[in-house]
Amino acid sequence: MIQTVLTRGAWLMLGAAIGVAAAILGGSLGATAEPGVIPVTALAGVLIVTLGVALLPGVGEIESTAAHTMLAIPTDRVSLPDGVPRPWWRTATWTTVHAITGLVAGFSVIGVLPGGVLTIIWSLTGRSESLDRIGFDWPTPLSFVAGAIMIIQAPLVVIALGWIAARLAPSLLGPSAADRLAVVQARLAAERRHTVLARELHDGIGHALSIISIQSAAARRVIEQRPDRTVAALHVIEQTSREAQAELDHLLGLLRDPSGALDGYRATLDDLPGLLARHREAGMTITETDRAGELPRLISGAAADIVAEALANAQRHAPGQPVTLGLDLEADNLVITVTNPVAEGRARNRLAHHRTGHGILGLRERVGLMDGTLTAGPEADQWQIRATLPLGQAR
Repeated sequence: MIQTVLTRGAWLMLGAAIGVAAAILGGSLGATAEPGVIPVTALAGVLIVTLGVALLPGVGEIESTAAHTMLAIPTDRVSLPDGVPRPWWRTATWTTVHAITGLVAGFSVIGVLPGGVLTIIWSLTGRSESLDRIGFDWPTPLSFVAGAIMIIQAPLVVIALGWIAARLAPSLLGPSAADRLAVVQARLAAERRHTVLARELHDGIGHALSIISIQSAAARRVIEQRPDRTVAALHVIEQTSREAQAELDHLLGLLRDPSGALDGYRATLDDLPGLLARHREAGMTITETDRAGELPRLISGAAADIVAEALANAQRHAPGQPVTLGLDLEADNLVITVTNPVAEGRARNRLAHHRTGHGILGLRERVGLMDGTLTAGPEADQWQIRATLPLGQAR
C-alpha cells in the first residue's frame, strides 16, 4: 500500500513538471495581454503546451508504460494490442489529466504542506506576527489545528488523485470496446483461415497420399507379372507427388503471408476429369450418372472437395469396388451422391472411421456453413455419401 502511494505520488510529480512547464509558457504568452485576459491566455497556453506534448511521437507509449509501472495497472488494461492505432485525442486527454492532477498534487505537497509545518511551528513558538503575515489571525489553538489539517491533506490529496488517475487510465490509454472487438474479429479471421488451410491440407495432400499409397501397393503386386501396369502406377505416383508438392508449397506460402488470398487455387469441378482419371488409373471403376453444368465457384469448389474425399475413402475402404458418382440439379440444389458396394464387416469399420475421422467432419462443417447437408453411411448394401448444396445464396 505504501509503495503504491509513493509510486503514484512520483507519477503525479511527473505530471506536475509537465504542468509547471505549460504554466510558465502560458504565463509568458499572457504577459502582454490585458490584465483581465491574462488568466484566460495563461490557461490557453497550458492547454496548447499539453496538447503539443501529447502529439509528440511515442508519448502515448510512454504514458502507457508509466501508468503500468507507477500507477500499478495491469499492462493489458493500458496498452493497445498490436496493430490497433492509438487515437491522438485520448492521449491528449490523458496528458492533460496527468498535468492537471500533477499540478494539484504538487501544490499540495510543495506549497500547502510546508505552510502547514510552518504554521504549527509558529503556533508552538508563539510567533503570532508570522501567522498574521500569512493570514492566520486566529487564536493559537486554531492555527495549530489549521496547520495540522494542511499537513494531513497532502497525503490524502496524493492518494485521492492517484486513485482517480488509476481509474481513468484504462479508459483513456487502454483498448476501447471497439478496439477489443476488432482484435477478436482479427483473431477469429486468423483461426478461420487456419481452419481452411488445415482442411485444404487434408483434402489436397491427404488425397494425394491416398492415391500414392494405393498405386504403390498395386505396383508391388504386379511388378513381376505386369511390368506395364507397374510403369503406369509409377507414372501416376510421380505426377501425383509433383502436384501435391506444388500444392504444399502454395499452402506454406499462404501460412507465411497472412494477406494472401485463399481463393483462386482451389480445385473445382473443372478439375474433376483429372481427378477421375487418376483414380481410374489406380484401378477404380467409376460410373457417372449425371454431370451438372456451370456452377458458382463456391459451390463448384465444395463439390470437388466432397467428390475427392468420397473417392479417396472408397479407394481406402473398398478397393476394387465400382463407384457410382452423381452430380444432379434438383430444384435449386446441387445433390452429390457417391456410392459403392461394401461388405458388412467393412461397413461397420468404415462407419466407425467416419465417426472419428476428420475428412467427413470437415466437409460436413463446410457444407453446414453453406446451409447444406451431408450424410455418410450404409444404404442397403451400398455405402453412400450424399451432400445437398443450395444454389440460391451462391448465385
